[in-house]
Amino acid sequence: MIIGVDVGGTNIDIVAFNGKFEHIATYSTKEHIPRLNEILKDLIEKLKVKAIGIGLAAWIKKGKIVKMPNISGEFRVSLSVPTILDNDANCFAYYSAKHFGFKNVIGITVGTGIGGGIVLDGRLIRGEGLAGEIGHWFVGGDEECTCGGKGHLEAYFGGWSIKKRFGKPAEDLFKEGSIYEVEGFKLLCIAVANAITLLDPEAVIFGGRIGGNLDVKILRNEIYRYLMDGFEPEILTLKDPLAVAKGAC
Repeated sequence: MIIGVDVGGTNIDIVAFNGKFEHIATYSTKEHIPRLNEILKDLIEKLKVKAIGIGLAAWIKKGKIVKMPNISGEFRVSLSVPTILDNDANCFAYYSAKHFGFKNVIGITVGTGIGGGIVLDGRLIRGEGLAGEIGHWFVGGDEECTCGGKGHLEAYFGGWSIKKRFGKPAEDLFKEGSIYEVEGFKLLCIAVANAITLLDPEAVIFGGRIGGNLDVKILRNEIYRYLMDGFEPEILTLKDPLAVAKGAC
């Protein structure tokens, strides 16, 4: 029995894996992150858990949390079973590569923030720990990001920035059909095209509350607008809100 945990900027999702995945619970991050250690200890005892994987919306370098731009408070987990901590977008990229059967993938999560993970030859590429942080690429302007920087991609198309800039959540823009007219959408596609040119993956897979609901045809057309001939990755979405937790498993 293995537990996978997705600690995002808005929600905490927990799944169990014992031959197949089972959704255990979803909590509010803001309200429950102080209790997460206690929650996981109870699950270890109740389900006889052997190991836990945690995908955290944070910058993790050499095993240490550098910053959590979209999560307030401290994150501390000390458990009696083997525990692995990784960036949430890394977990998404790893699971999505397995799910679709690719060895070379860029995974992009767009939810409260924007994250990226890289899988090459079937292995996660972390660099010194911060590889793939596409949400904090400089795309121009001086819009302030929650990480403290300016002009970052996330500051134009992350869920928190859309709500700040338009006074309503991204879900409303989807309903209105205006999500693709947002400046940040174009910036996202340019950034992804640049990442494709750098890594030449088989596929780019989008997930998250916003990313997983983007129209694949529109995404592909806009991304390919900025690609030179020769680059032909598949553009896909994974509409699985538990993908990060499953990847953590």
